[in-house]
Order: sequence, then structure tokens, then C-alpha cells
Amino acid sequence: METKDAENQTITPETNPIAYTLSVTTPDEVVAVVNSPELKPASRPVYELTRNVFFVGFMVAGKTSTSRRLARQCGLATIDLDAYIERRERRAINQIFATEGEDAFRAMETEALAEFAHKGPMLVSCGGGIVLREENREILKQNGFVVYLQVTAEQAVERVSDVSTRPLFKDLETARKTIAGRLPMYEDVASVSIDTVGKSINVVAQEIQDILEKEGVLCLRQK
Repeated sequence: METKDAENQTITPETNPIAYTLSVTTPDEVVAVVNSPELKPASRPVYELTRNVFFVGFMVAGKTSTSRRLARQCGLATIDLDAYIERRERRAINQIFATEGEDAFRAMETEALAEFAHKGPMLVSCGGGIVLREENREILKQNGFVVYLQVTAEQAVERVSDVSTRPLFKDLETARKTIAGRLPMYEDVASVSIDTVGKSINVVAQEIQDILEKEGVLCLRQK
């Protein structure tokens, strides 16, 4: 299978495994990339995961950017659940909310999470509201190592360039209340919590890599 990038260039597993993984539309296609050692970059040490790594946290905490950075530096594959759902449904999440409601989207989210939870191991970037359903929290806790990326309401608001697509950021107080309401659920599923305030994506990714290696979740691939 092949797809096209933003510049209309062909992306295949051989030419760009990370970009290809981000573009696929079924869990099996992702697994095909994850389990193909010949697609791993040869110029750096190549790692493998012993279990899934789920990234959770409030919007704009850096979940997708961090998981992609970690994927690049360790030769791993990663999937963004929100982007995956949008590709599969062929419409944006805000359109799903508008036409079918939040409950319908949450059902899609749970289905996608369950699919990838049992297809791994891989890096999985989850939407900010993934923890709202108890079923999702159980899937996360039982099927991998959960990295909770912490961000303050103030920094979250600063990171949003267009609040029209992010209603939770229309004012600082709304963001604070939302984060506070979800905090116990994030902490419930977290295997480790990482403070992202004032840190670059590279720094956060390296911090996570060190923790995953220490916990035995990330290991050098045996030749």
C-alpha cells in the first residue's frame, strides 16, 4: 500500500516508515510497519517495545509531537488516535461532534483504542478526553505503560493559536476547570507523570525514553 504526503509525494513503508504509519487506516497496516525490522533506520540504534506506550493528557500537552519525536529517535512506529479516526471516518472530529454528538465520537474512540491496544506494542497518542470513559481507563491500565503529559491551563492557552476550534480554551477559567476535572482520571491511569512546562519536545522525549528503558518497556532490538 502507498499514500501521498502534503506535497503529493508517494509515501511507502520503505521510503518513510514513520510517515507511512501516521497515514494508514487500519491497525493491521500499522502493525505491518512495527514488525518490519528491515524498515528501521540503520544509522542509529534501533529499539523495540515490550508493551504499548499510551500518551495521555490535556489538549496541546504535546502528546502527538512527543510520541512522533520518540518514534523517530528510537525507530518505532506511532499512531495518533484522533487522526486515525478522522482518516477512517473521512471527516474532522468537530464535524463528528456536530452531526452525531459527543457520545458517538466517544464510541468511535473506544473502538479505536481497543483495536490498537491489542495490536501492539506501539506508541499511541490519545485524545485529551480519552480518560472520560471508565472503559477506556481500564483498557489503558491493562494494556500498556501510560505516560501522562502534564500542562498547566496557562501554558495550554498560550499554545493554542486558534481558539475557534478549541472551545475549551475560550477563556482561562474554562481551561482550568476542565483540567481540574480530568486530573484524577489522568492520575488514575498514569504509569508515570511528566511535567512539560518550560521543556522542549526533544527534552520531554528524551526524559520519556530514559524512563521507558529503566522500566524495561523500551529495549535495544536484538540482531
